[in-house]
Amino acid sequence: MKAVVILPTYNERDNVQTLLDGVRNAWKKIPHHSLDIVVVDDLSPDKTADVVVEYHRKQKNVYLVSGKKEGLGKALLRGMRYAIDKLDADIIVQMDADLSHDPGSLPLFLRAIDDGGDFVVGSRYIDGGSIPNNWAIHRKIYSMAGNAIVRFGLGYLRVHDWTGGYRAYKREFASRIMSEMSLYEGYVFQIAFLDKAIHAGARVVEVPIQFSDRRFGHSKIAPYQYIRDILWYVGKERIQVLLAGSFGKFLVVGSIGFIINTVVLEGLVLFHFHPTIGSIVGAELAIISNFVLNNAWTFRSQAIDRGLRLRKFIQFNATSLGAVVIQAVSIAIGTAFFGVNAYRVFYIVGVAIGLVWNYTMYSRVIWKQ
Repeated sequence: MKAVVILPTYNERDNVQTLLDGVRNAWKKIPHHSLDIVVVDDLSPDKTADVVVEYHRKQKNVYLVSGKKEGLGKALLRGMRYAIDKLDADIIVQMDADLSHDPGSLPLFLRAIDDGGDFVVGSRYIDGGSIPNNWAIHRKIYSMAGNAIVRFGLGYLRVHDWTGGYRAYKREFASRIMSEMSLYEGYVFQIAFLDKAIHAGARVVEVPIQFSDRRFGHSKIAPYQYIRDILWYVGKERIQVLLAGSFGKFLVVGSIGFIINTVVLEGLVLFHFHPTIGSIVGAELAIISNFVLNNAWTFRSQAIDRGLRLRKFIQFNATSLGAVVIQAVSIAIGTAFFGVNAYRVFYIVGVAIGLVWNYTMYSRVIWKQ
């Protein structure tokens, strides 16, 4: 099988030759796989490209792909396309070019692919892996916190290292995912790529790596942006998953009902009705809205037949009565102890408790499978 190692570079003149030598030497221990190396350089001002061009004269399996500086994600995509379209890669390996990734670990990655893995992740956070002892405490915290946010936020606890760039994966997953990846930049690219590979059915395997601090140059990571972007990605993905499920749709429908309920409540209070009366009338109108929208959208796969809708609507009203009572009692007790002006606080409390009641009753009674 043909493996292509992608090395994204920007101002890595002092590192790139040592890394190329290291990759080639490590490959002597990898049977049954041919090797090409693609250096993806973002027009480095330090003339990294010149070193690669000179290296290519002696080693024809080393290629240079140049392009304007658009960030790590875009550079990796350029390398993937070149590896697949020009070099017909079966396996793609990506490494950082600052010597933080030991080329001596490459046999572990290819062995994991040979043993059935689809996507192999070099992990600093499993047995046998490590981060540099000389890292400042804040950098260790950023790294470990970022990975913990992703692991627990996305719910894939078996993957320990989401932000590292030492990886190997089969061509089919790169081909399938590349079109989606232009939306992501920086270290979020690494997270999104692995996340989407898992969704595409990749069997993920982790191998331990000893991560080293760069020898020359400066780290390109911006800690604040790193954590901010991770939180953005994880939050966005969780919201999408939530909205795609029945409970997420239920929340949207419930929000519409909440608006109807609130407008009616406030309108009747304006006309001097007691808030308890306003909440009951508003709740009934919200119930009607909820029934129609939940049947048409939230529980569409279990939609009620036309001939049964009147009977089910009566049943729906009966089950929703629990939420109406919860809401009315909450307002009645709250205003009795804290005065009528406090009704809004206890209205929200009643709505929140009623939300849980309604979803439980709707999913288990009205639209049960």
